[in-house]
Amino acid sequence: MRTQSASKKSTSLKAVAFRLVLGVGLGVGFGVSSADPSQDVLQAARTVIGQTAFPSLITIDSGGQPKARVVDAFPPDEDFVVWVATRPSTRKVSEIRGNSKVTLHYFSDDHRNYVSIMGEATLIEDTKTKQTMRRASDTAKLYPEFPKDYLLLRIQPQRLEGVLPGYRGDPLTWQPVGVDFPH
Repeated sequence: MRTQSASKKSTSLKAVAFRLVLGVGLGVGFGVSSADPSQDVLQAARTVIGQTAFPSLITIDSGGQPKARVVDAFPPDEDFVVWVATRPSTRKVSEIRGNSKVTLHYFSDDHRNYVSIMGEATLIEDTKTKQTMRRASDTAKLYPEFPKDYLLLRIQPQRLEGVLPGYRGDPLTWQPVGVDFPH
């Protein structure tokens, strides 16, 4: 049986290792059993994303003002790349042409969890990709001139942060748990 002191030391070492891997503050990562804590965080993030019907996409306008709108995003792929279908005439498209840095924010009201995916958006206008990616919800009512009036945003993640099941963030600074993606 471990003494209370040994248990505290073990927990403290886990927390330090977790902070080093994820770059987060104190108070997160206790009890993580995976050899790669970032995979546990990403799985928890997928749970929150699955509980969120529609995320908000935040772009930056030409005056530097962040603008948010609700979008119908595709689920993240295995690398956490997220796709969004839209019309080429929307302001989000013109804002991305000016500044490709975006954030997708998912909030689960039922569980008081959130995920923010910060990254770079690319405008995909390739007809073959648009035909391949088109979903049943991308109807002729929304896109009557498909594929001409259909554009895809491909959001390559750079960082994911969140308040997730099992990861509530730093109790003092409220800094959320986070994962950096390779560039």
